[in-house]
Amino acid sequence: MTGLRVSVFLAGRSLARSSYGIAAATTVMMLLIYVSLLFLPSLIQGAINRANSQLVDTLTSNIVITPAGNATSIADVSSYLSSIRGTTGVAAATAVLHVGTQVSYGANSGSWTVDAIDPVSYGEVFATPRNILEGRALRPRDTSQVMLGIGIAGAGQTSVRGYRASLQDVHAGDDVDITLVNGRTETFAVAGIYDNQLPQSDSNGYITLSEAAKLLPASVGRATAIYVRTRAGTNETAEVSRLEKLRGGMNFLTSADLGAAVEDQTAAYRLISNILKVISLLMAAVTIFVITYVDLAGKRRQIGVERAIGIRSSPIVLSYVLKAWAYAVVGVGTGLLLFRYGITPLVHSHPFEFPNGPVTLATTWHEMVFDLITLAVVASLAALAPAVRSIQIRILDAIWGT
Repeated sequence: MTGLRVSVFLAGRSLARSSYGIAAATTVMMLLIYVSLLFLPSLIQGAINRANSQLVDTLTSNIVITPAGNATSIADVSSYLSSIRGTTGVAAATAVLHVGTQVSYGANSGSWTVDAIDPVSYGEVFATPRNILEGRALRPRDTSQVMLGIGIAGAGQTSVRGYRASLQDVHAGDDVDITLVNGRTETFAVAGIYDNQLPQSDSNGYITLSEAAKLLPASVGRATAIYVRTRAGTNETAEVSRLEKLRGGMNFLTSADLGAAVEDQTAAYRLISNILKVISLLMAAVTIFVITYVDLAGKRRQIGVERAIGIRSSPIVLSYVLKAWAYAVVGVGTGLLLFRYGITPLVHSHPFEFPNGPVTLATTWHEMVFDLITLAVVASLAALAPAVRSIQIRILDAIWGT
């Protein structure tokens, strides 16, 4: 305890007598480093959250049910949907039937999936009908109408990814030809064009189930897949266990199982986040090391005198570690307040525009505390190295400055 009190005394005296300019610059550096530790990784986490939410909202829902084995469709869909919707944890469910394989417009054509949906229940599960770029979403009684993704239509949006592979100039109101699964080709008017800002879900077309019943009578009452939206806070794995009891012969996949569509994207984001964190911590280490080293070089004789009058080496070393902590605490505390109550609300009101849409900062208190502790440890080690080296010099050499 005596050694600790000596260390605190020496650190306090050093801080009181240090240059205010150097102290302010060091504090600002620690502030900027802590904010950079939080900002870019938080932005990247926001982009990851955006990609994952888009995946659930526009492509996979929370749970996807498909037929198992050699079966290609689910029979008696109406009663099965009623049972699913009555299950604890299910917020909504919708059935989708695969009806088309190719879309053509003039001399341009391509292989894209066209599904039949119930527009009402589909809109309860997915956000796609709310992301209309041109025209309108499908209505339950629509006939000879199709809703196309921007990845198929193009709609003259040359900046959209995959534009060159799309039909390029299809707009709401145009007629397109769709090749059905039975080989027939039918003409549909484009009711609307949607843009989910996710390439994997922007390359689908949709017609109504009522229209599919006319074109493919054998498909009535059947579905290729059922998409289930769970209530907030529901464990998807537990919900799958409940749904499995309703009917056998089905495959159940959660959004986590189907996350390969954005897995490479999120992995790249996390790699960038980790690299930036390492760079920020190295900057912190170099800053504290240089400041401590310069401070020790100017106080070499003073340290020699302190050791000569009986102050042990360990309290001297610890005093410089405490001084580094002081800079870190003031800088981090200021940076935390600035980030939490200044930068985060500002970005929330003016989000960054990423290729897949607006992105805000996503940071938890756990992440903030972890970065604070990490920065304190780095500052301690950076101050410890030159401090230990300074007390290894002989006392007389330190006093005489040799």
